[in-house]
Amino acid sequence: MTAPFRLNEQVTIEQRTTATDPDYGTEIDAWVPVATAIWANAQDQLPSRGESTSNGLTTAVMRTRLRIQNDARITAAMRVTLHGKGDRVMQIIAGPALLDDRRHVEFMLEGFKIG
Repeated sequence: MTAPFRLNEQVTIEQRTTATDPDYGTEIDAWVPVATAIWANAQDQLPSRGESTSNGLTTAVMRTRLRIQNDARITAAMRVTLHGKGDRVMQIIAGPALLDDRRHVEFMLEGFKIG
């Protein structure tokens, strides 16, 4: 059975790793790819009350629903880069939720736009 949705975007999923700087002994955070060039279904949520203004700075929360083939390595502590319209880096805020076909999972992503 094929996916009940269109795979319309390639994504990269990364996890945070911590290393120690050999010269200074400080911790360095880096993002390491877990899975690259995965075809997924990404659908942006419609805008509603996701915008706010504080001291003249407008910020907007962008939420996207991401559906991919089930991969046990992917957790909610990772981030996703959507490659469809430029590289949008978003954090995973919910999921995984197993879909009805038992082969795909859904995550909710969140990113910020500052303008």
